[in-house]
Amino acid sequence: MNQSYQEAATEVLDILNHTRMEDIKKISPKFIEHLKQYSSKTYIPNLDHKQNLKDMDLKPKTKALICLIYRDYFCNEKERKEYNKKIFEAELAYQKELQEKHNPDNLFKNKRR
Repeated sequence: MNQSYQEAATEVLDILNHTRMEDIKKISPKFIEHLKQYSSKTYIPNLDHKQNLKDMDLKPKTKALICLIYRDYFCNEKERKEYNKKIFEAELAYQKELQEKHNPDNLFKNKRR
């Protein structure tokens, strides 16, 4: 595992340590064990747990893991379908942006002769 994933796993575990037990019970114990196994042994998160989750300064991979937890363990089937649709649309938009940005036809348009 790379360092950014290990640090994200550590941040997620820190967040879960400040989460109600009834919510933690919704998450697969195997997934939590996976986070523990791959978490960083040296990184110490500095999260302000008085803030809402959305206001915390989280690493991008931490946000991705939290999204995964939300989708897989907290959403009902209808919410999961809507959530997956939003993720798919965001990925399409991102890929389109990358394609336009790195289109070989556009690479030399701005160069002067």
